[in-house]
Amino acid sequence: MDNKKTYIITTAEPWDLESPDGKNIIRGIILSIVNSYLLVFKANYLLNFEGVSGDILILSPRLKDENFENIATKEIDVNGGLFLDNYNKNFEESKLKENCKFFLIGTLGS
Repeated sequence: MDNKKTYIITTAEPWDLESPDGKNIIRGIILSIVNSYLLVFKANYLLNFEGVSGDILILSPRLKDENFENIATKEIDVNGGLFLDNYNKNFEESKLKENCKFFLIGTLGS
């Protein structure tokens, strides 16, 4: 995986998300694919949601048939949460899930 490749999340919820990239757009890179059902995404800027801010998102496929195995070549519908702690690449899946606040539904693509 090319860690420098920029990916885009197009948000459906919140429907009124504004970012430096425009309405309903979040650009960033994939820091880590934890497994085929969980990845760590770093936005290019801080996101603010309900008084919480950060740039690390924990993403999972929205549909049970989806996974991140071919993320470089297809779009995936995702659920996303804002990570509420200082990210460490050695965190296990449970730590990532326990320390995030769900806030977005969207599509991840390149």
